[in-house]
Order: sequence, then structure tokens, then C-alpha cells
Amino acid sequence: MLNKFLNLNAYHKAHLFDPLHEKEINREKLPRVLPPSLARLELSGEKYIDIPREVFDIYSKYRPTPLYRARQFEKDIRTNCEIYIKDEGATPTGNHKISSAYLIAYSCKKDGIKTVATETTGNWGIALAMASRRFGIKAVCFMDYESHLERPNRKALMEGFGADVVIVEPPPQQEVKDLLTLSANAAIEFTKRTKGAYYIFGSVYSYFIIPQSVIGLEIKTQLAELNKYPDIVVGTCGGGANLLGTAGVFLADIVDEKRKTVIVSAEAESCPILSEGKMGLYSIDTLKYYPLIHTYGLDGLRDGDYVGGLGSTVVASSVAYFHSTGLIHVNRFSSEEAMKAAEIFHKSEGKLIALETGFTMAAVIKQARENSNKIIVANISSGETDKKFYE
Repeated sequence: MLNKFLNLNAYHKAHLFDPLHEKEINREKLPRVLPPSLARLELSGEKYIDIPREVFDIYSKYRPTPLYRARQFEKDIRTNCEIYIKDEGATPTGNHKISSAYLIAYSCKKDGIKTVATETTGNWGIALAMASRRFGIKAVCFMDYESHLERPNRKALMEGFGADVVIVEPPPQQEVKDLLTLSANAAIEFTKRTKGAYYIFGSVYSYFIIPQSVIGLEIKTQLAELNKYPDIVVGTCGGGANLLGTAGVFLADIVDEKRKTVIVSAEAESCPILSEGKMGLYSIDTLKYYPLIHTYGLDGLRDGDYVGGLGSTVVASSVAYFHSTGLIHVNRFSSEEAMKAAEIFHKSEGKLIALETGFTMAAVIKQARENSNKIIVANISSGETDKKFYE
């Protein structure tokens, strides 16, 4: 197993800004809202960062996750491309977020923090709850009312790992444009009134993105063992963790080695963060609490179906940077197209995939039909708890 993370901040300076005055934040000021260990990680420009031994030992129990060729899927969509699937459904929580959760919980424990609060549509909360229990930290998860309605089992799963779960209802007679902001604001209000508590955001920021690099690093190693290298890498983009975790190492290779790999981001029509987002200074909250990032943002979600973790109106700065330089391409899909792609994959490969991963597979199908004899790579999360979306 690999013992280092890749840090894409080595390719563009990470800038964070004070939400009150919009002045750049330095390492001395950032620990006021971030645990010191995560503050150092957030602003690091080192290309490779050592995985702490305690975290490495946990990873080694389930990593590397499997990589396999989806041959029946290839046949069913009638392509001569080779499609390789990285199965992040094989993690303890059935998705990619647990790898970030373990590093974050470990870092908080090292810093002497007893309580962390976060927002979630479900999966991230489960991951943080599991990791927090492992390191003896209390997790308080704020889940928006629509996610709870669509994914009612998530609350019990979070509570099963010892987390407190608060369902955040919309303000009376007020339209909610951004469900993640609604629950993030509630988590921050809790943090501000709870002594010693820290707010942790489950995407977008570098402290969350960096641990995701293990996915792409493993893919590169596993393909190399087959004497393969990808022509096309596909990920979904909500906040950017899935996309950068899968494609980050290949973006680095494009810059460092002049590789010709095509990086594709699948996004939801109701949250077109890359195709319609505007560059500026953004945070997930509206309380002027968390640091602002220079990145793409949307003024709210478009009308559409529930898209879970793809409903972020702010994206990681590395995604905005690489998209602005032309290295990330966008494929945009409706929820109906994503569900159809998920059904095709399930029938072909016998695996239920998460709602968000349906968008990935829609992009894989599109790329496979538009190209010939290419090697395409994507990662999947388990959809065992998302069955209702495909019934």
C-alpha cells in the first residue's frame, strides 16, 4: 500500500480569505476556525504528504480497494473501449469519504479536540461518525430535511456509530436555495455555542481533498501492474472530492509528463457547478464564519430532482483551477439519465451503485460511445442504501 498522499496545491497556490474582510488568511489566523493540524494541511504546498502511521494502519485493513474490468458492461453498451472500475464500495462505509474521515478524526484527536460538527446528506456523516468513534471524538451531524426524507436510513446509521444527528428544517415561509448551506449554517451555530467544538466541512477544502488522492494513486499502480494507463478518467463533481480523488494523480501527470489523458467531470443539471459556476470568493456557509476560497460558485440549485452529494454550490479550488486551464472537461446529465446508467451497470455487473455514481456511469457510457479502443477508468460507491432511487 502507498504511504503518501498527493497534494494538488503543489500545482497552484492555495488561497484562503477572511470571510469578514476578504483578506488572505495566513497560517497564524487559520487555526481559529480549523484544528491546527488541519490548518497546516490546508495551506501546505508540499507535493507529497506522509500518511500518519495510525491512519495508515487503518487504511491497510481495507486498502487498496479492488480495480476490475467491467467486461459485461462493455458488451452491453456496445463499446470496444476497456472500462476499469475502482470499487470504493469496498470501504467500511461503502464510499470514498471514509478515507478523509479517518485522517480528519485522527488529526482532531491529536489536537485534543473532543467534539466535531458537520453537515451531511448522509454518507459523509456516516463516515465521520465511524472515524470519530475510532478515535474517541464526539460527532454531531446536521442533516437537511430533504436528505433525511430521501435517505431516512442514514440517521440511524450515524447514530449507530455514536453520533448525535440533528435534522435541519427549513425556516418558516422561506425558500431554501442550498440545502448544504442550510445544514452547514446549523452546524456552525452549534459550534459557536459549544466550547471546544470545531466545524468540519465534508468536501471542498484541501484537508478533505488531499486524503482522497489514495484512490487515484492506487488506480495508477493497479493499472501499471496490467501494463495499462488510462486514456480517459471519469469522476463526479459535487464539491470535487470524488473527481480529484480519482483523477488528481493523472492531472499531475498531464502537467509533469505531458500525458494526453482526458479528465471528465460528470455533473448534475440541477447543480452545474463547472459549466455555469462563476469564479469568485465563496464559502459553504452564509454566517461569515468559515474561510472563503477562490473558486467557482453558484447562487443556488436549479430546479430538478434530488442529487444528494452533487448538490454543492461551491467546488474545490483545484477543480476550478484545472477546469479553467482546460484540463477538466464537463459532461452534464439529468437525474433520469444518471438513474438509467446506474440500472444498466447494475444489470451488467450485478452491483448497485450510489445515486451520485449514476452520473459517473452516464459519463462513462457517453465517453465509451464517442471513443474507440480507449482505456476508461471510473470509481464507484455502493448503492445498497440507495435502492429506492432505482425502483
